[in-house]
Amino acid sequence: MACPTTVHETVCVQANVRIEPQVDVGTITTCCCGNPLIGNCPGTPTEFCEFMVSQNICVQVPLTFHANATATPSGIVCGTPDIGGCPETTCTFTIGYYKNHPDITNALITDAGGSIVLGIDATGLSVTATATNANDILDFMPPPPAPDTPPYAGQYEVLYAQLLAANLNVLRGATCEFALSAIAAANTFIANSPSGGMMGAGTVQEPLATFNEGLAGGCPVHCPE
Repeated sequence: MACPTTVHETVCVQANVRIEPQVDVGTITTCCCGNPLIGNCPGTPTEFCEFMVSQNICVQVPLTFHANATATPSGIVCGTPDIGGCPETTCTFTIGYYKNHPDITNALITDAGGSIVLGIDATGLSVTATATNANDILDFMPPPPAPDTPPYAGQYEVLYAQLLAANLNVLRGATCEFALSAIAAANTFIANSPSGGMMGAGTVQEPLATFNEGLAGGCPVHCPE
């Protein structure tokens, strides 16, 4: 799979402009000057007559500057060879993708050992995602001990869903330091949450959403869905 990119450089392009003289001769006409003479022309005959005529002119030269670019390979840094094709791990998916593709979601959870702890196991409002309840979490219906009454229930529902999606992206190999920090912060927040929740869940989920949507700088981009 090719990875196209665009680069640019500001350059100064120069050119030599040369103007050469050119005279186009129009239709030549002759006319008689006075009466004919008897005898030779006065003076010394020559093969031709030559004289200089000059005219000031303005030469308008339209110029269009452009440049051609070439790219020459300059080497390669080798990685570690492995068996099989390239893993599809270079981009992120959002909550909606994992909710609409439960087979992929469940396979990732199975590969992770059958569960993903959202928080710190058995601490605070931590929830364990499994193949059984993952789709509910992604559909903003997390199981207990997630708060289910206002004022914080809605914020925590989004937080669990974004945190699960971020974990699934990392399990696929789409990861970066920003994502790992956001996941750690969310886990700590959930584990420190009292029964019923506390303020801040909306703020904690924002970096997770940024990562899942492929908008975090230095992180994988969003997959075309």
